[in-house]
Amino acid sequence: MKDRLLTLALAIGALVAFYAVMAPKPSVPEQKATRPISVEAGPNGYLGLVRWLESERVPVISLRERYGRLSEMRGIESPTGNLLISTAPHLYPIRDSEVLPLRSWIERGNTLLVIAGLSDTPDWSMEEGVDAAFLEHLQAMTQMSFSPVRKNEDIAAAPEPESAQSPEERPMDPKKEGTPSWTEALDARTRLKEPLRFEMEPSGKHPLLEGVTKVAALSEYPTSKWDGWFVETGMLGLAHEPRSGASVLWLLPRGQGQIIVSGYGSILTNKLLGDDDNARLLANIVRWSLRDGGKVIIDDAHQGMVSFYDPEAFFGDSRLHATLWWLLGLWLLFVIGSQRLRPAQSRWNPVDITGFVRATGGFMARVVRPAAAGQQMIANFFNDARKRLGLVTDGSPVWDWLRSQATVSREDVDRLHTLHAKVQRGRRVDLEQLHNLLVRLRAELNWY
Repeated sequence: MKDRLLTLALAIGALVAFYAVMAPKPSVPEQKATRPISVEAGPNGYLGLVRWLESERVPVISLRERYGRLSEMRGIESPTGNLLISTAPHLYPIRDSEVLPLRSWIERGNTLLVIAGLSDTPDWSMEEGVDAAFLEHLQAMTQMSFSPVRKNEDIAAAPEPESAQSPEERPMDPKKEGTPSWTEALDARTRLKEPLRFEMEPSGKHPLLEGVTKVAALSEYPTSKWDGWFVETGMLGLAHEPRSGASVLWLLPRGQGQIIVSGYGSILTNKLLGDDDNARLLANIVRWSLRDGGKVIIDDAHQGMVSFYDPEAFFGDSRLHATLWWLLGLWLLFVIGSQRLRPAQSRWNPVDITGFVRATGGFMARVVRPAAAGQQMIANFFNDARKRLGLVTDGSPVWDWLRSQATVSREDVDRLHTLHAKVQRGRRVDLEQLHNLLVRLRAELNWY
């Protein structure tokens, strides 16, 4: 009983030591912002968008793979006339291998709607894992270039702590020629006490803006206004921000399809879809983009909801934790169970003569060629004969003497002569057959 208690105490001590050294320590719980994915019912989710479209019998599919799998997705019967909604910055940024498949998919006759947090900074876009190369990845998706609007009135201001300066008061770095970058924008991580509210208004008449007079957006962090341009002709600036006049909604025809880019990343979230004409704008985009049985595709993969291997999702799965606890419990039962200590065994383990001969023979059989082994076996046989005759034991055959022995079979002598000639020429022989022949000759000669 004492042995079991001691074993249990040592096992628990080993477990505690392992946890203290290897296990991650729990951090202070922080409330994370919800992300724009199709199953999220929080403020930044798209569940309201999905349910509204489904209530209008518009088919909606969640994309949980990279863009290279767009053409292979289940549930998409038509290769054209589909609408892909992707919200940026991404949690899992777009890869170079995805750019060409995405462009090819658009040019076949599909629509890409990019909801980009450029001129607003939603709270989810400032979470851990934010895409520091957001502008480069956005340019790869849309082939547009973006630059910040330089005027003071173009930069959104809001009340901040007294110790912080507003964006208008923040001095520009002369080494950077007064042009802030997206990386500099990431440094403005002071969350505003009250979110900034922005609007976009139509810049002219277009089917996408039918019935739309104002679209609302919210920014929980300081932001600035960004304008975009396209090196090729055909790009349309559909809507602008009324205070600065900067465009915030663009349309780019690409082959048989098109790309629609919104400079506001919050306009379709649950918290804003019902405000102003946000839902009207979405309805116009869906009606204008879908055709021939096309479907609305929500890009959940690049916001972290993936079907491929995700280490964070794997180690965060409650089933993994339950399995580990079960294994720990079984291990403890094994440790404190009825286990008898094995008696100490001596390291001295002598090998018997049979095992020694078997090991030596096996070694010789692996390294000695059959012809050489056969020569030595025949030489040993004739040395035994030469000893009895008083001759020098040099292994030379004594064929005349062997044939003169009346007790020896003539066939056995001829067979030995044939095998001897073969091994002398270095040819392989059946060692087992030669051994049996020599044993039979020894018996016929009464050498045993």
